[in-house]
Amino acid sequence: MMKRLLVGLSAVALAACNEGPQLYSLEGAEADFSPGYVESEAPQAMRKEVQQESGAQGADPAGVYLAYRYGFGLVMPSSAIKPTADKHRQICRDAGPSKCQITGSNSNNYSKTDIRAKLSLRAEPDWLQAFVTGMKADIAEVDGRIESENTSVEDLTRAILDTDARLKAQKTLRTRLENLLKTRDAKLPDLLALERELARVQGEIESATANLKALRARVSMSVVNLNYTSERVAVSRSSVAPIGDALKDFVGIVSSGLAGVIRFLAFMLPWMIFIIIPGLFILRWLWRRRRQPKSV
Repeated sequence: MMKRLLVGLSAVALAACNEGPQLYSLEGAEADFSPGYVESEAPQAMRKEVQQESGAQGADPAGVYLAYRYGFGLVMPSSAIKPTADKHRQICRDAGPSKCQITGSNSNNYSKTDIRAKLSLRAEPDWLQAFVTGMKADIAEVDGRIESENTSVEDLTRAILDTDARLKAQKTLRTRLENLLKTRDAKLPDLLALERELARVQGEIESATANLKALRARVSMSVVNLNYTSERVAVSRSSVAPIGDALKDFVGIVSSGLAGVIRFLAFMLPWMIFIIIPGLFILRWLWRRRRQPKSV
């Protein structure tokens, strides 16, 4: 009988998952960003398209959850890359984790004129709007420019609503299982089966809660990738440096070559005196003796 009851509770949970969940808005997250957030019009068009599609199905546009990702390619003089990247990193740290979080940072010095850096952030939309405005001012101040700017959007509406519906269904099932455990006349095998089922449901609740929290965080904070690249010059000192280095090494190279010749002569001199020159005289003597006519 207890097994039948557990099967019935599982069916109720599945039915609750299949019910059409009501749309809701995340606390602290905005469905629409201000136009000044990023100059690109692509995210605005995407938001309108998603909202129109949701409205056609009777959904509330405020229940559309979008995760935004922004990328900026920044070009500036090589001497300004490290100070500018450090400044932006410090601004994020000063804002605190509720407004901005640093998820990655690195820099590479390939040469004096080729320096690159990268900064990855997760930022709250309102704070990010002010940060982008200040970033553009910083780039203009060091005579740099924004070489590339892109925006990508991921729709997490279905994932959030499905996870929330499963979470509510599992919580309902947990409550019913807890009420069954309070029954005094239940047999020991049935109680053990109920406890195992309750433990399984509790694990699924914790997993769904963590998943829902991660999805909400992706909506409430946008990802920003900043790539700093040094401005390329037509002729740099590094490009002509090999010629100067070769001129400086000219005397040393000639000296090394002359030293090699001297070593070769020193090595061959004993062979010339004791083997090569006497051998030539012996060969000449044999050749002349062979050419002399034989006496009859």
